[in-house]
Amino acid sequence: MNAFVFACILLGGIAGVLAQAPLHDRLERIRADLFSRPEHLDQDVRDLKEILAADPRSVEAHTLLGIAYRAIGTQDLMGESIAEFRQALDIDPSLVPVRLYLARVYLDLGRAARAKEELETALTQAPGNPQLLSLLGESERQLKNPSRAVEVLQQTLKADESSVQARYYLGLALLDLGQRDDAIRELERVVQSSPPVSDPYLTLGTLYLNTGRAAEAIQTLNQGVHIDPRGLELHIQLARAYRTKGLLDKAEAQLALAAPKDGAAPAMSAYQYQQVELDLNLERGFVKLQRGQLVAAGDAFKKVLAMDPNNEQATRGLAEVNRKKKAGGGK
Repeated sequence: MNAFVFACILLGGIAGVLAQAPLHDRLERIRADLFSRPEHLDQDVRDLKEILAADPRSVEAHTLLGIAYRAIGTQDLMGESIAEFRQALDIDPSLVPVRLYLARVYLDLGRAARAKEELETALTQAPGNPQLLSLLGESERQLKNPSRAVEVLQQTLKADESSVQARYYLGLALLDLGQRDDAIRELERVVQSSPPVSDPYLTLGTLYLNTGRAAEAIQTLNQGVHIDPRGLELHIQLARAYRTKGLLDKAEAQLALAAPKDGAAPAMSAYQYQQVELDLNLERGFVKLQRGQLVAAGDAFKKVLAMDPNNEQATRGLAEVNRKKKAGGGK
């Protein structure tokens, strides 16, 4: 789930439970920025640091700073985000919304066991809370317990049938269980609700593509790109969909949008970005192969195999390049 949107959801709950802090007007202004003006994040961080210098025990300032760090999204600030939430909880351990947001950050970092601990602690304070149960289900899924995840998420939807987040996580858990058609149905219900985050569109679009539904994939992935124009994996999968339809110019245009920009640090972990690079080169290889540009295709597949020597798609692609070269085709 998009970090900034998730912050907005939680801020409403946090505002109602946090005690009044000093410098109330500045905190109110910062909270409003986090709701609606992400371009002010750097200034908000500076202001929150000033507030904490004057009042180190301001629970609200620690919480808002953790949210700001998470909304910026760069890898080096993830630890800082956790530290700010931890400081808020050290001052007031009863803050369920803060513990919920901390669990979200742990999940984003792939630390599902820590997320589960935070959520189970929070559920002792707020039994049956749908947001807590939703993230607990996703924690179970990431811990390779998809059957348990489905149980928890179905329980969540009984408590709140409108929970888009729970339904999205349910779709992922069903997919992990190999129940692809059921997963597609759940994800279609999510997308039909027009969520303001791109992840469901990417997941459903990729599933459409994997099941031979390229036209539906293009439509769904384009919806995701409209929401998140900087979503690298969205552009890569959209390129794959266009290639499948033989629209190679459009495919290459999408790959250009997914290529790393000079000096631009991706807001993802090193592992995640390596996976994006792998997918980008793999798709570039297939586009070049389809164009008959064998040298460029071979170079792209070799880059994939340098990152993942056991990649079967790149191995097959490179074998096809070599076969065509021997046959005297391409360039």
